[in-house]
Amino acid sequence: MILVKRNPPITIWLWTVSFMVLMMVLIGGVTRLTDSGLSMVDWKPIMGAIPPLNDAEWNKAFDMYKAYPEFKKVNFEMDLAGFKSIFFWEYFHRLFGRLIGLVFFLPYMYFLVRKELNSRLNLKLIIALLLGGSQGLMGWYMVQSGLVDRPDVSHFRLAAHLGLAFLILGYLYWLILEIKNKRAVRVLLVPFKKTLIIFSSLVVIQILFGAFVAGLDAGLTHNTFPKMGRNWIPPELINAISNPSELIHNPVVIQFIHRTIGICIGFYSLFLWRASFKSTLFLQKRSFQMIFAVVLIQIILGVMTLLHYVPISLASLHQIVAAVLLLLVVRLWFFSFHRY
Repeated sequence: MILVKRNPPITIWLWTVSFMVLMMVLIGGVTRLTDSGLSMVDWKPIMGAIPPLNDAEWNKAFDMYKAYPEFKKVNFEMDLAGFKSIFFWEYFHRLFGRLIGLVFFLPYMYFLVRKELNSRLNLKLIIALLLGGSQGLMGWYMVQSGLVDRPDVSHFRLAAHLGLAFLILGYLYWLILEIKNKRAVRVLLVPFKKTLIIFSSLVVIQILFGAFVAGLDAGLTHNTFPKMGRNWIPPELINAISNPSELIHNPVVIQFIHRTIGICIGFYSLFLWRASFKSTLFLQKRSFQMIFAVVLIQIILGVMTLLHYVPISLASLHQIVAAVLLLLVVRLWFFSFHRY
């Protein structure tokens, strides 16, 4: 179980990287909400860190943007000032990703050279490094889907991009928990194991459908609650019975599924809260209670975001709280399978 001695510099480093990944999720959400993700139509991992520095370079970047579907079909009236506005968020998003890479890689090499990492922890950090590199590739793969014939990225690729970010965040947090709780002993007999599996699966599916909602602007189809317009069940869902592909393509159906899973998570978190009184593991019990509180906050934020027509502030906060909920699920798993 012991990966490394309690080493404050390593722990602080991993916390810093984790916080930056969380901020990256926020920046990525704002980039999506401001429709800025397709403003940079090329991918230069090294030279792309340098933005346009003069009028000639800005006009060149704008001319490149004009050649693609988003300008031709949506932003055909946009001027250079408007282009600079959307360019900023995508550039900042990519620049911050590069910064995360440096903040991870340079301290990693320092700890490696000083032999402060044992072989087991080193292997797990290499996996984290590979995941981070894969995220950059996934981001470009996502952007490419909006540069062909439709002025928007694939909601499947968006979900993969967001899902990988959450995976990285959860993975880093698990490493932090292992390092900070080096005396914890792994156990096989876990109370509420089936409950953990069901709840965790619901959270993962909900995160993916949240990405579908963002990718298809499904949050703008019905801005009423608890009904969707005049209906409890939208007619589009009934039509999806004969065409199952609508379950992952139709914005109305996707919003309905996102709502429904959210309600299920709400009731299930209530069950977790009640189960906490029966748990004999203090840290597991505390995780149950924290999850219940965060789920309530998340449901309220989701409803408010919907009713106010998806403002950037509420939508961004909704996404961040989703990340916090995921971290609490990771914490729940850790302290369910480890005890002192």
